[in-house]
Amino acid sequence: MPSLLAVLASAIWGSSDFVGATLSKRWPSTAVVFLAVLLATSVLLLGIPLVHPPFGAYQWYGAAAGAGGAIALACFYRAMAAGPMSLVAPLSATSAAIPVLWSITRGGTVNLVQGVGIMLAFVGVVLASGPEMREGSLVSRSTLLFTLASAIGFGLYYIFFALGSATSVYGTLLSQRIAGVLILAPFALRGLPQRKSLVNGLDWSPIVAVLFVFNSLGDVVANGLYGVATRHAGHNLPVVMALSGLYPVVSTVLAWALLKERLRAVQNIGILAALTGVLLLNA
Repeated sequence: MPSLLAVLASAIWGSSDFVGATLSKRWPSTAVVFLAVLLATSVLLLGIPLVHPPFGAYQWYGAAAGAGGAIALACFYRAMAAGPMSLVAPLSATSAAIPVLWSITRGGTVNLVQGVGIMLAFVGVVLASGPEMREGSLVSRSTLLFTLASAIGFGLYYIFFALGSATSVYGTLLSQRIAGVLILAPFALRGLPQRKSLVNGLDWSPIVAVLFVFNSLGDVVANGLYGVATRHAGHNLPVVMALSGLYPVVSTVLAWALLKERLRAVQNIGILAALTGVLLLNA
């Protein structure tokens, strides 16, 4: 069951990221992220009287996850704006290795078949993100540093969220979102006096509103599924961590299926490798 929840979390994460990227073509990316986190935080706050989550020191893990994720996202956007996306995206996807290695050091076990599956899934995620190294292309040191920072931040997010979820998934979600709001607010609200309103000038329509809600709450659901999966994973934690990191493959497939984006050969190989890795991890 934890493995199934991890795969489902990846599917929803990938779908949510795809929708978020689509919305970012209409709105500033900072507005998309901040408004989504703000909506998710509001919903979670309203649910406190119904869920009664325990409050305690474990929520610092959630706050650390929120901070790590927000900072990683900011670094990722900065790197994507400054460097070639075909290099930044795959390098950032290497974050999937961090929680897997961490879970193994904590006593998680994998057999030979699962180890091969983890390697295939990891390589598949990187290749599906579309790496492309052209001769003569130059990447600044700052772009590489921002990319590295985003990979580390995303990797730490997985770890901290898993640690907090061991006590309460809901409480960890809540503290994660609150930390995200506090960190993203200065970036999203910068220049607000000139705009009068954060949503001023944004192109709203019924379909856009539906996509926005899915982007916001879908990410919360995926986080919750991931938290439950890690909480009950036991010695299979490395497998769960690996399966939870497949979301870039989902985003790539959706772009191909819905936007008719043409996939390069390396991306097709990556998708095939990731799917093979999933099969081995669940063998």
